[in-house]
Amino acid sequence: MATASVTIPKNLSQRKRTGWGAIITRTLINGRLPVAYGAFYAVLLAIIVGLIYPAISKLNLDIYLSSSVLTGILGTNLLKHLSGFTSLMAIELYSALYGLIFGGIIGYLAGAAIPATAENGTLDLALARPVSRTRYYLETWLGSFFAAILISVLTVVAVWIGSLFVSNPGIDWQWLIITQLIEFAFLFMSTGLGMLLGSFMDASRAAGGAAVGILFLFYMMNTLGGITDKLQWMLKIQPFYYAPGIQALVAHSVTAWYPWVLVIAGLILGLIGLVIFNKRDLPTT
Repeated sequence: MATASVTIPKNLSQRKRTGWGAIITRTLINGRLPVAYGAFYAVLLAIIVGLIYPAISKLNLDIYLSSSVLTGILGTNLLKHLSGFTSLMAIELYSALYGLIFGGIIGYLAGAAIPATAENGTLDLALARPVSRTRYYLETWLGSFFAAILISVLTVVAVWIGSLFVSNPGIDWQWLIITQLIEFAFLFMSTGLGMLLGSFMDASRAAGGAAVGILFLFYMMNTLGGITDKLQWMLKIQPFYYAPGIQALVAHSVTAWYPWVLVIAGLILGLIGLVIFNKRDLPTT
């Protein structure tokens, strides 16, 4: 007796999920809460700066700005006196704390991205389809990269919102964009660091936390190097030194090759992670 053959059509949604962009989108979706927290913090801080600026501008804070401890925390010794809304915004938003806070958010997101998919089993499903490890890693990296772009854009929007509360903010928007590009180079370095850690660590919280911990260690080196001359050797061996956001925004000057140090470092870290990810034995669920 002849048997009828039945052709089962391929699941269109499944085919669609293997196309370029699905992994990028999933990385952004998984990281939506850290990005939202970062954006909320930037907007809230910018609004507070706008509201308190009229009162702060009447105070003499120069004695505090000349403190070596404060210059170490801020990551610059350029601010000798508070001279307008731009200076206050630079102190509150674009000091070395920018790299620690927002770089930490992006580093955590990038570090946790691959281990999180290994934990919930979606990594096995993705690699079982015609998706290579290289492609999976690169799309995850791109997702973290786009999250860094989103954080950067939202930070500029936050500054604009804060400026609405000041009658004459006096912000040079061209230099603000340059400042944000410098900080974006730091965020890009953070993505490479996170991807490297996530390439060989199995726990998402451990990988993301390690990225934040390393950035905090760099921040402490930057702070201590700015406080005492005996530890100045720490400055140039960590990334915060190469992201002089305050210098660009307040002094309208920047060493052009500094941000490229961060970009190259991010590329090297990320590519090393790609090699490790391609060669390692992945955990099974």
